Amino acid sequence: MKKYLYLLLLSLIVSCSDQKEIEVSLPSTPDDLIQHTSEFKKEVIEVVDGVHMAVGFALANSMMIEGENSNIIIDTTGSIETAREVKEIFQSINPNPISAIIYTHNHADHVYGASVFAEDSDPDIYAHSSTEKYISRVIGILRPIIGSRSSKMFGNVLPDEQVENNGIGPFLEIGRDGRTTGLLYPTKVFDEKLELEISGVKVVLYHAPGETNDQIFVWLPDKKTLFPGDNFYRTFPNLYTIRGTPYRDLAGWVNSLDMMRYLEPEYLVPSHTRPIIGKEEIYQNLTTYRDGIQYVHDQTIRLMNLGMGPDDIAESISLPKHLGDSPFLKEFYGTAEWSARNVFSGYLGWFDGNPSTLKPLPKLEEANNLVTLAGGWNSLFKIAEESYKDKEYQWALQLTDYLLLTKPGNKEATILRMSSLMALGEKESNPNSRYYYLSSAALLDPDYKPNDILAPTLEVVKKYPIEAMLESLKVSVIPEKSIDKNIQLLFVFTDSEKKFSLFLRKGVLEIQPFEVMGSSVQVLSKEEDMKAVLTGLKSLPISLVTGSIKVTGSKTDLLSLFSSLRS
Repeated sequence: MKKYLYLLLLSLIVSCSDQKEIEVSLPSTPDDLIQHTSEFKKEVIEVVDGVHMAVGFALANSMMIEGENSNIIIDTTGSIETAREVKEIFQSINPNPISAIIYTHNHADHVYGASVFAEDSDPDIYAHSSTEKYISRVIGILRPIIGSRSSKMFGNVLPDEQVENNGIGPFLEIGRDGRTTGLLYPTKVFDEKLELEISGVKVVLYHAPGETNDQIFVWLPDKKTLFPGDNFYRTFPNLYTIRGTPYRDLAGWVNSLDMMRYLEPEYLVPSHTRPIIGKEEIYQNLTTYRDGIQYVHDQTIRLMNLGMGPDDIAESISLPKHLGDSPFLKEFYGTAEWSARNVFSGYLGWFDGNPSTLKPLPKLEEANNLVTLAGGWNSLFKIAEESYKDKEYQWALQLTDYLLLTKPGNKEATILRMSSLMALGEKESNPNSRYYYLSSAALLDPDYKPNDILAPTLEVVKKYPIEAMLESLKVSVIPEKSIDKNIQLLFVFTDSEKKFSLFLRKGVLEIQPFEVMGSSVQVLSKEEDMKAVLTGLKSLPISLVTGSIKVTGSKTDLLSLFSSLRS
């Protein structure tokens, strides 16, 4: 992307009326967000004897626990390059081999550097029993949308100089500066609690749902040291994240924090932001944190029971002063407003209770009606333009929805939308919303080239479960290309001896992990070769020509199946 092309476009805005030109400049950064950057000073801290944490190297911290003959790593950062930088420092402190890696949860910024820490040894990798499922979900059926929204939320489409920090860390390294990933899947899993002794260190793992359903925390009873994962950090938590995740259970999150509190830790080592030392301070901060979460949950439920819808509740919810003033509840990551909407949808689903929303008009029809009501497209544009000049940026942005629905690609409306997005982003201290606004403006640049932050590589793809790869095919079926098709195939993987029966049946793809008799077509390959084709890293026709994928029976059926799928 030409870094400032969109800024140049904005500078060309000229009013369609005789009003003065709209003035646009490079967005400034709020002082409180700049001050928050100090939370991520890059350093390795020895929190207590034998416990070290690397802060400021990546979005997520990585921690090392020294054992008698080997070391333990908790969370591995989000890239091979960052992990290697951290590992070298850890080794300079203690060169013993790594015998165990612990994932606090499935998020990429915690697990994508794992291969580096496993290079010189064969460590056990501990995680909750559901972690693999959630990793596969993101890299499988939801990879395109999660990658796209994450890229905007973390500002990965923006120039480095426009990203002050990401609220919970300096920056998301995935998809930035050519960094690569080294995911390894868990080898040792548990359900609720696991007590271990690793190289003379007593370690207790607790399942603690919160930011994720597979979240765990790590407790070192002899050192009174607790690693809360992402259930606690120095900012209001993402009780809902705008990149999109499964429902985050606030009541469960509060219970998890209570489990931590009553262990009475003396050292708290979070996976984001800096450590806290002192039993009383830790207890008070955990109490404040859980009270903030419970307040949003309980008050949202109260207002729901009064019949209020999500929009009205979101406008009404704010933390009381004694909670809102806590440095651990400043909205540098999540917000009370987003959280209230999450609670509403989690308990009641999408319907807000208003009968007018049961079967709303199609958006284009609504837009055409609004254009007519305003006296025509030009009249609506002038209203939007004047709203922008009056600093009513949100209203101007919403009006550009209608303007661009009725005139897709209109230059003047596009530029006005870019202006509104940048103005909204400039005043935001919350990095998630700030970068989503600014990134959305940048994406309107006609020369912008999308960057898939979760783009797979051959090395990474090798580690993906073939089951997750095949599962993604189901949600890739294009109805208009498959509605008249009836195809049965048998996939046989010669290296793993796994078999999968595939049925493309009039717009629906059924996949079974066993052989169903009746298929006249068998597709034979190694898992690695099929994974490369499924992720677009290799061409199916070329793979057929080279023989890495072989077909007994009609090749036409296989090609017809793939022609029915999203690229």
